Amino acid sequence: MRRLSEAAIVVLVLVAVVAAMAGCVSGDSVSGKVRFHRDVELPAGTTVTVKLLDTSLADASAIELGRDVIGDAESLPVRFRIEYDGDEIDDRREYTLSARVEVGDQLLYINDTVHPVLTGGHPRNSDVRVISVSEFDQCVEPLRGQIHSSFWDGDLPDDAALEIRLWDVSEPAERVLVVEGRFEDLGQFPIHFDLPHEGVEISRHRRYELEAEVWFDDELQMHIPNAEWRRTVLPFCPDGDELSIVNDVFPVSEFPAE
Repeated sequence: MRRLSEAAIVVLVLVAVVAAMAGCVSGDSVSGKVRFHRDVELPAGTTVTVKLLDTSLADASAIELGRDVIGDAESLPVRFRIEYDGDEIDDRREYTLSARVEVGDQLLYINDTVHPVLTGGHPRNSDVRVISVSEFDQCVEPLRGQIHSSFWDGDLPDDAALEIRLWDVSEPAERVLVVEGRFEDLGQFPIHFDLPHEGVEISRHRRYELEAEVWFDDELQMHIPNAEWRRTVLPFCPDGDELSIVNDVFPVSEFPAE
């Protein structure tokens, strides 16, 4: 009888251990980070909400399976973890992540691309990329660029200077100067430059034109003559050492302004 009691105790202990382990792993979850294309500080009181959604039916509302709400988020990226009931997951259905970044009633960032998870060969965990809902994305990084030329070999004259002007040309009749800079001690092509960035706002919905001029001997020597050649795409401010502006200049004597 004693042996049976000891055996029963062992069984009970094993059952308890298995139950505890099951309790630890039964809470399935997806995790990742909410990211903008660059690191950004968020206003005080910002809330980040990430949802796990069943988006299988295109003509029906998504079904929420879980969410993580990060209150008082200070910056992006920010980490999230969403717990869900694994019994609700059907391998034949589609599941995606969505994210909203808000301060009060004001929406700041939202994802505009699909982030599938769990089924269909997609990973369990995924980062969620968000965009700014503001028309403008204020730069906090320098606007880095390079100016090239295939018409000049070797060093530029000591008095050579590069003048850069970036224009908003969305309304041709009302060109707006966005930012400008002058650079000396140029050395050789390609010429690297950083435009001032404080207060600069770049819109994903507007068009920009770059003016680049090289002066020496008190005369304009090289420029970008064709308006179409001056067009540049600035969808957002660059990350790290990424170049936002790359263009070529041509001799004024051979390529006069159009």
